[in-house]
Amino acid sequence: MPVSKPEELRNICLVGHGGVGKTTLLENLLGLCSSVSRIGTVEEGNTVSDFDDEEKERGHSISAGVAYFAHNGVEVNVIDTPGYPDFIGPALASLGAVETAITVISAAAGIEVNTRRLFEAAGREGLARAIVVSKISSENLDLPALVAIIQETFGNNCLPINLPTGGCKDVVDVLTKETGEADFGDPASAHTALMEAVIEADEAMMERYLGGEAIEQAELGAALGKAMAAGSVVPIFFVDARDKVGLAALRDAIVNYFPTPVTGKPRVVVTGEGESAKETSVEARADGPLVAQVFKVAADPFVGKLCVFRLLSGTLKNDLPFAVDDERGSHKAGHLFKVFGKDHREVSALVAGDLGAVAKVEDLVYGSIIHAPNSDSGEVGTPAMPTPMYSLAIAPKTRGDEGKISEALAKLVEEDQTLRATHDAQTAELVISGLGDLHLRVVLAKMKRRFNLEVETKSPKIPYRETISAKADGHYRHKKQTGGAGQFGEVYLRVEPMDRGGGFEFVDDIFGGSIPSQFLPAVEKGVRDCMDQGVVAGYPLQDVRVVVYDGKYHPVDSKEVAFRTAGRGAMRDAIAKAKPVLLEPIVNLEVVVPAQFMGDITGDMNGRRGRIQGMDQLPGNLSVIKAQVPLAEVTTYNSQLRSVTGGQGSYSMEFSHYEPVPGNVQQQIVAMSTKPKDEEE
Repeated sequence: MPVSKPEELRNICLVGHGGVGKTTLLENLLGLCSSVSRIGTVEEGNTVSDFDDEEKERGHSISAGVAYFAHNGVEVNVIDTPGYPDFIGPALASLGAVETAITVISAAAGIEVNTRRLFEAAGREGLARAIVVSKISSENLDLPALVAIIQETFGNNCLPINLPTGGCKDVVDVLTKETGEADFGDPASAHTALMEAVIEADEAMMERYLGGEAIEQAELGAALGKAMAAGSVVPIFFVDARDKVGLAALRDAIVNYFPTPVTGKPRVVVTGEGESAKETSVEARADGPLVAQVFKVAADPFVGKLCVFRLLSGTLKNDLPFAVDDERGSHKAGHLFKVFGKDHREVSALVAGDLGAVAKVEDLVYGSIIHAPNSDSGEVGTPAMPTPMYSLAIAPKTRGDEGKISEALAKLVEEDQTLRATHDAQTAELVISGLGDLHLRVVLAKMKRRFNLEVETKSPKIPYRETISAKADGHYRHKKQTGGAGQFGEVYLRVEPMDRGGGFEFVDDIFGGSIPSQFLPAVEKGVRDCMDQGVVAGYPLQDVRVVVYDGKYHPVDSKEVAFRTAGRGAMRDAIAKAKPVLLEPIVNLEVVVPAQFMGDITGDMNGRRGRIQGMDQLPGNLSVIKAQVPLAEVTTYNSQLRSVTGGQGSYSMEFSHYEPVPGNVQQQIVAMSTKPKDEEE
């Protein structure tokens, strides 16, 4: 039976580190609610959410998989997200489509790097959060210690809603019950702590409680969702999905307690810009204005481009026209789908709060807003994505495939918000950038599998720059006679260093018309030619001011080409005298590792010419090292960090600035450079 009210919906996403059992949890929830006839396993490659060939082959999620189940008149949309740091993009994007993020933590492995990142990201998005401690049937566990670490890392508002009992063969509810036996802890004490935390989120209930009035258990359960939405309570569930331990309790809590699209985080639409910008909260009402946002774009072998969206307001029907972003035209869905793994189940309408999909609407991209025609679209914020900094230069193995590669990359970039593909004009390389080595290996595997394209890869060239460190004058006279009309142009100019990041400035300081004004653009072109080619190692010049102050011309032989050549020659002459230096890009690097690896990381950083900017301790025995490092020293840092920490470390980096290269390093770069030879004049 289709959902007719937003109150009948719950939207959750499963986040956490790789290998904690998110896909297995979803699969068994679907089985428990009879949404699948047979429960699949990751090992057999037949789960609902991991249906892509790459996911089956590698045994872990790569993209976000969407499914749903129904229980007691409520439909629950679940997004299963990847857990490995290289694929955090789909997990972050999914946060924009749900009210609640369930962080799954393996009882055996504990809190891992990506667990913390995604839990905090969900908090920044204002989502309700819950924690599932999975695999509680594993041996040699210390669950009380794990709960203590969770509370130390994520806050004391993380409280058990149930406790394992019978040797982790079952769970005892501590929200609505004060009695029972547990494998650890006291159910009565756990009940009191959870009850008081829930009551604190409701002022009226708090006053009644402090006044001595008893709070009914049913009322307490209804208030939990409000407390979760406010961030006051993060319930902890204990589950072993394969053994069905705690599974029904989790399902019932999702249906009975978790925030609905009406009570969860409201989305905000921003219209206008600058001081005239206006923010409007979007209410999840079936009769409200049509507003939806795309959170996933995928290529489906049967329906083509598939865009999965969250319907924030209104009701969308398959014959209802809609507009996309600021475009003037309109579309009709034709076919509306509910996504269930690789299957697309057609529906006639979707109500506010639901997740759905449309196919073959080319104008839709990640973050696009679907709205009623002739209405303002506005913008709805999307979760912040990490900057892709791990890069490879690629070239086709087969001649003539350049165009096909560009088309394939355009489609892959559209699907992946953490993938970039650029053509570096300076190095003449096609460069793809992602979050790590594994990320880009999967991208290349997709190119081969989906587009039948094979490429050769290598580390991309570092985008060095050149500049000057002193003032200098330059002069060049270009005189050429070839029998007919000749060429003549003479230029005097001065170069001056500018502040780092100053770029380029061309100043006309000609007096008395020694160079006619119509030839000055040609002089500037010649100067820019030299700026593009550099003089030290063939890299572009920057942070230079050029002042043209004198010259000579001939009334017959002076032409633009002559002054362009003279400008280029005078610039070379000046730069050679101005103490030119090579600049290298410096990045801000932030590394998060277990504390025991801090010494190894800082020592390695010093060996990479890095400058430590600060170190902090995080809850959960984690350390953060912040440093500035030359980009050339960390192009393969992903592999090094994984090797040093056994895969327990993560890092992020972003461009900071350019600064001069040390003399010994500059000599090596110049020796390996392919600086173009001077053109014959």
